[in-house]
Order: sequence, then C-alpha cells, then structure tokens
Amino acid sequence: MVDVNKEISDLRQIPMFGKYLGNALKLLQDGINGLGVNLGGDPTQTISPPPTIQGLTIKADGNGSVHGVINDSSPIQKGIHYFVEYQQLRTTAPLTFSQPHVVHLGTSRTMNPMALPAKDDNGNPVHYIFQAYSQYPGGEPGEKIRYGGTTPTPISPGGNVSMTLLPSTGSGTAQGTGQQPGSGFGTVLFRRVVAAKRSGR
Repeated sequence: MVDVNKEISDLRQIPMFGKYLGNALKLLQDGINGLGVNLGGDPTQTISPPPTIQGLTIKADGNGSVHGVINDSSPIQKGIHYFVEYQQLRTTAPLTFSQPHVVHLGTSRTMNPMALPAKDDNGNPVHYIFQAYSQYPGGEPGEKIRYGGTTPTPISPGGNVSMTLLPSTGSGTAQGTGQQPGSGFGTVLFRRVVAAKRSGR
C-alpha cells in the first residue's frame, strides 16, 4: 500500500497552506489504496496469492457435456478470479498438464456446461483431466488443485463427437507455447518478444 503519512504530517506543519496540502495528499493516498484493494492489487508491489481453493468437482453427462464447480470458502478480498484448466489425453497418455486449455471463469466459481469430444480425429477414445486455482489481477496464481487429487481423475465426456483439440496457447503473459500451466493472468508483468533464432553460417 502507498504510505506517505510521514510526509503528510510534515506538510501539515507548513504555516498557512500546509494543512491543505496534507489533506490533499491524504485523499490521494486513500484513493490509490482503495482502488488497489477493489481491483485486487497493490499500487506498490505484487500481492500474495489467494488462499488455496478447497476443491474442484467435475461431472459428465455421458453425451459429451462436462460441468464443474470450484469450492472456495477461504477468506478472500474483492477482485478474485478463478481459472479451470483441462487437457485432452489419449487413454494411454500420462496424466500430466503439459499444455492445458485455460478457461477463465472471472469471479464465478461455476463453469458453464462445456461440450468436449469423446474421440480424437482418428476415432480413438480420449479423456480429460482438470485442475483449478484462483488469482488476484495484481498477484501470483494460487496453488493448483486437481480433480481427483495429486493424481488427477480422468473424465470421459461420452458421446460420438470426434475431434483432436488444437494445441493450447496458454493465457495471460505466459509464453504462447501453452506449456506454462497454472499461469492465469501471468506471473510476469510483461512478456518479451521471443526473437527468431538465426541460422549459423
């Protein structure tokens, strides 16, 4: 938080107009700090991640639709956002989030029902794993919680739709490779342009 109370106190000692300068600076300080709290940030630093969410529940209807809710009863402040990530995997693939798709829920803890294909382009069955977390816009992402625990529980949406999903490109200021899961808004303020590698001569 912006803290210029010492400077305000010094200004108020100036004869005639000092108290007016001090009052004006106090209004600016309170306004800046109030805006930061309401937007989920701190004007002077990156704020701490939110408390870890308590759980993620996912269900499928067997016809291709998946629904999920995040459980979070932690003490939180206004401006918190929630994210769900999912990855399409073949049934023989390791249960890891290497390049998940990111769903930004905003301030809601409930996903809209989502249609997911049950097979890849070649008609092979696929399943999905899910994880979720929260983040303030001005802070780091919170700890990820996986549906099913440390080893995620795979979900089969059911149905007859076949489609291999396009590779994820991530979210926020994470690299466009999509291979930085759990980034949310990002973990850095600015993402640098990755220069193309020059071929050697």
